[in-house]
Amino acid sequence: MNEEILQANPYPDYSQPYYRKLRGYAFDPSFSATLNRRSINEVVYKVKWEPTIAGPIGEYIEVIDYDPTKKCFYKPILLDNPFVLADNGLTPSDGDPRFHQQQVYAVTMSVISQFEKALGRKIIWSNKIEVAAENPNEAAATGTNPAKAKRDYKNVFVPRLRIYPHAMRQQNAYFSPTKNALLFGYFKAADNWAGNNVPGATVFTCLSPDIVAHETTHAILNTIHPYLTKDTNADMLAFHEGFADIIALLQRFTFKAVVEDQIKNSRGDMLSAENMLGDLAIQFGQAISNHQRALRSYLVEKDENGNWTNKKPDPSLFHTVTEPHSRGGLLVAAVFDAFSKLYKFRVADLIRLASNGTGVLAQGEIDPDLVKRLATEACNIADKLMLICIRALDYCPPVDLTFGDYLRAIVTADVQFNPDDEEGLRYAMLESFRAWGIVPEDVNTFSVESLKWKAPDELLSQLPGDPLLNNTYYHNLKHTIKFAFDPECPEEGTNEKRNISKILGHIERILRENDRKVIFDQSQQLSREVHELFKEEINISKGTEVFLGMNFNDIVYKEPQATEDDKKKPLQLKAKKRDVFQVYKCRPMIIPDPKSGNSIKVMVIMFIQKVYVNLKRSRYQGYFENDSFAFQGGASIIIDMANYEIKYTINKSVSSSERLFRQLEYALANLPDPDNNALMMQNDEPFAALHTH
Repeated sequence: MNEEILQANPYPDYSQPYYRKLRGYAFDPSFSATLNRRSINEVVYKVKWEPTIAGPIGEYIEVIDYDPTKKCFYKPILLDNPFVLADNGLTPSDGDPRFHQQQVYAVTMSVISQFEKALGRKIIWSNKIEVAAENPNEAAATGTNPAKAKRDYKNVFVPRLRIYPHAMRQQNAYFSPTKNALLFGYFKAADNWAGNNVPGATVFTCLSPDIVAHETTHAILNTIHPYLTKDTNADMLAFHEGFADIIALLQRFTFKAVVEDQIKNSRGDMLSAENMLGDLAIQFGQAISNHQRALRSYLVEKDENGNWTNKKPDPSLFHTVTEPHSRGGLLVAAVFDAFSKLYKFRVADLIRLASNGTGVLAQGEIDPDLVKRLATEACNIADKLMLICIRALDYCPPVDLTFGDYLRAIVTADVQFNPDDEEGLRYAMLESFRAWGIVPEDVNTFSVESLKWKAPDELLSQLPGDPLLNNTYYHNLKHTIKFAFDPECPEEGTNEKRNISKILGHIERILRENDRKVIFDQSQQLSREVHELFKEEINISKGTEVFLGMNFNDIVYKEPQATEDDKKKPLQLKAKKRDVFQVYKCRPMIIPDPKSGNSIKVMVIMFIQKVYVNLKRSRYQGYFENDSFAFQGGASIIIDMANYEIKYTINKSVSSSERLFRQLEYALANLPDPDNNALMMQNDEPFAALHTH
């Protein structure tokens, strides 16, 4: 790959366009088979302009169209060909592999742009590779079996996400973390006349924008939070699935003409059975079953008589549904319930004006001008909800995420970016999450103030142990942060590990650089510098690590008792002292400050520690390798770089007995289940098993 080709401007006398326009499907090919839906199904994607070569291959992604079933490469499309450029890309066609390549490129780049818009930084692909922590020859010289030499992991930069439009002949599409690739399958539709499909016709998952957006979101989420693929609780994989569906569905609202058509058909009622904006992967769902409206529907459901009706919140489902897609569906349902509440609230005045104050529109088609105004409101709400949902990722814990944690992240992120909330977006989210039973366990009241993550000083009174000692630990942590980042903080004694000019240089380079490889390298170096500095300072000030969700002493875990009257002696498990930890990410960001109207610089640092819990002579013995359970904890802290104060701490303590025993019970409950393919394939391809239909 010649990187210079991608960076070159072949026409230096002309300014580079901001967008590349490419034709594609808004729903899927089956919609283009009907007269009244064809025009709204074929849309134009506007993706950020970049030079490309045949594939297409650009800065972020490379499409490799190899079909292993037929053992051939399909001819790649050249998007920069003058004829292709002049016609906004190739004409949509499910029979032309080059259009398939165009479609996956357009959708994937659109999703990447949405994330970069919300997060205010570039998406960077990375992957962990296993490396030897000690030289095998040296291990052999010391009597250690070279095959058992200690292993370590290195985070490496991946230039591009690979996309295989015809990777397999299966009813499947998935993101592969090991290959850092999206793999799309194709298959024969069921032998029945379902929807617009022809029995036995070929269905290409790469032509469904919903599926492509869903898998792209998996890839982005994995590069931002790689530890969230660990199936440590019922919400982890479900969050991956639910979040990916949220982005895929909200992405549709970027096409206003599509929204206008759906509003016209449903006469302004977003919850109508006629509205398909809440249906995911319609062609795929109809092709695998004669009874499905789509792969997943989030606004409507069938009642006991087989009629489509509005989906009503059911908080009991949160305590009974465990399958990742179904449980993730509860998260999607909560977000779309908030969307419908906001939509009704925002368009109520328009409906009153159009109905002469009755609130009930007259029979027949609604006025085209009203359709446009309703669609504008719907698109604006969807855009803001997408921003809220994506920005919350920076306010999530680094491990063991729950839906309740995500709600707290949404609230905290929205308070940061939109403190007044005049439109009521986060209150609609609170109301809907509560209606679906998604309530954090560790808050006293279900209010914005209680749900928002706290600074460490606000949590001092809740910490166990000596209050004076905890206060000392907190001040030690504050000093460590100032020592790490504040050039005016005096050095006490000599500390060769502190190189303030180097640390500040990395921060400034990350914030101003455009080259994703340079940003990655600088971020890695910054993380190493901060890790060494924190390690040195914590060794001096033992106990400070508790504010970072870590514990460098021997840990005793006491099983929580079911009731206070429980007389049974609780089980105790132990983990030996381990002072190894990781600064997984050290991410400087510039975010708006709505109060002042200026921008502020913040730093997100993610700390992760792993301890090994001894399970011998307990009821868990015999179920885990070497009777040892790897238990992770840590924290994400967000620092205001103007005063070096901790704004928020998002903590998952490695000392938590409740969290440990919950994870053990969850793992034990899933181990004997042969149908839980995602858990069985946890270490290689969890999404491949998860997406098999």
